[in-house]
Amino acid sequence: MPSARLVTVLVPDMPAPMAETPPPLPPGVAVERRPAAGPGSSFTVVGELAREAAQAVDDGAYGVVIVHPPETLAETAWALDLLHEGTAPIVLTAASGTSHDLADAVAVAASDLQGLGCVVVAHGEIHAARYVTVTGIAAPSLASPAAGPLGHVISGAPRLLWRPPERFTVGGPFAGRAPRVGLHMVALGEDGELLRVLAGHSEGLIVVLPAGSAAFALPTPLLAEAAGRVPVVLCAPAPTPEGMAATRLDPLKARVLMHLLLDAGHDRTAVLDAFSAQTGGALPPP
Repeated sequence: MPSARLVTVLVPDMPAPMAETPPPLPPGVAVERRPAAGPGSSFTVVGELAREAAQAVDDGAYGVVIVHPPETLAETAWALDLLHEGTAPIVLTAASGTSHDLADAVAVAASDLQGLGCVVVAHGEIHAARYVTVTGIAAPSLASPAAGPLGHVISGAPRLLWRPPERFTVGGPFAGRAPRVGLHMVALGEDGELLRVLAGHSEGLIVVLPAGSAAFALPTPLLAEAAGRVPVVLCAPAPTPEGMAATRLDPLKARVLMHLLLDAGHDRTAVLDAFSAQTGGALPPP
């Protein structure tokens, strides 16, 4: 008789009533609970979670479920997706969710959906880490505006609607430092001064620009000056000036990617190349 598939559930020291009662398990699945890093909203905690998930897989887990605070769920999922180089499913679910969410997350982690990287599960929906956004905190509400749900969990059985493009990852070793990555949104009344100050104190810069050439014209000289020193990536529906890169990632997720790249030792050119090549494949070492 084949042995049960083991799913490790990582739960940080935080209120998570949904994780207190073992969820109903699909046939042939066993669950073990382990304490996890956090709660916390730092890249240090994310790094610890990545190591704990990898250790659980090395110890025999078929997949890993992480119970996580909803506030930074989408950013953490994306960071773990970038750090996870294996094929075992890593599934996040919100600590403010329900026991049904936990049961669905376990079902996804124990399924044959290998190679998806990190996904988020809530309300019977499966979301790819790259696209998911948290739209509600008290009762976790998720959406993937650019792509829609990756799939659903129906009566305990995960079903995919589509498969994400080939994953890419950011390999270490990491310096463990905290590179300063600025995030600025050009908005009504912009005079450029805040952008100038932020650029002067950042090792990398993510700038959100609205559509329209008038809004784009104001910060162009500032961005050109900054782009000569640090990587500048634009979240903008406009042509990208020379020496910068553009992305369709959510701005917060673009910041996560740049942080990890800088922490891994990538220089300005390598960071820009990584954003330009993010359609698939593992990123090269620095």
